Amino acid sequence: MDKFNIILHTTTTCNYNCSYCDVIKNNKTLSDQDIEMIVNFINKNYKSINSFKFFWWEPLLVWKNIKYIIEKTHKKINNQFEIVTNTSILNDEILNYFKIYFSKIFFSIDSEKIFDYEEVFSFIDKYNLEDKTYFNLIISPKKEETAYNQFIKIYNNWYKNFNILPVYFTKNWEKENLLNLSTIMKKILDKAISDKQLKLYWFQSNKWYNSSLINWSLFINTDLKVYFSDIVSTHIWAKIKDKLFLCDLDNLSLDEKIDMKSKTKEIEVYEKVIIKDIKGQMQLHELMDYFSKYLNNKNEL
Repeated sequence: MDKFNIILHTTTTCNYNCSYCDVIKNNKTLSDQDIEMIVNFINKNYKSINSFKFFWWEPLLVWKNIKYIIEKTHKKINNQFEIVTNTSILNDEILNYFKIYFSKIFFSIDSEKIFDYEEVFSFIDKYNLEDKTYFNLIISPKKEETAYNQFIKIYNNWYKNFNILPVYFTKNWEKENLLNLSTIMKKILDKAISDKQLKLYWFQSNKWYNSSLINWSLFINTDLKVYFSDIVSTHIWAKIKDKLFLCDLDNLSLDEKIDMKSKTKEIEVYEKVIIKDIKGQMQLHELMDYFSKYLNNKNEL
């Protein structure tokens, strides 16, 4: 039986306002009825669910909804929950749920924002979350050195799981910034080569760099429509929403054959158009693909 990764778009609200963010803003949050439909879907299809991720904008702003879903479904998919959060709304109750029910926690560290290292480190230590925690290191143009310093601060505190995320599809990558990005990428990857405990999530788990950051998962949007990828929640990729639409949630059955790769060509064609039209994108993609080979197979260079 095929197993699927599910991403739930919990809310389109956020307590940050990052300059590069391209997510569609419509202040939509799941209703109580929507939440019940999601619970029913999980309990009906749990045998075919590999992971269930709460993602996009800031999920912890609707913690009561996440908590309810977990309470109603954890007996079926215990320890298969994941979340991406900006770390600004953490407390003991949330961290305890992370410890008990979650397999992966992605803490997004934004190079444009101040990050409270000590608070986050103390939470991780208190609830023994080190093995579950991945630091999303988001690198925006002109903030390359800041991002590297953030990496070093976290790495020197013995945390070894990272997801390196330069900001894609922004027009702000100038030649100088790409050169700076190249410099810090080499520093980070050299550490990963010398320190086998340092894990770079995209680079090492996939063995290539999926430069568009497409999550090939079934994506449940805030309107309960299901898509082949979460990229439809952004302005640029919304133009191919119809091509990636699968069905409404109440018509989705994971027992049926679902070809997750069937939409690959549409994505690749559209991505090439985007890369061509946005300044610096081709160079950014080439740089990250180069460093993927650098880390995983130096002989290919």
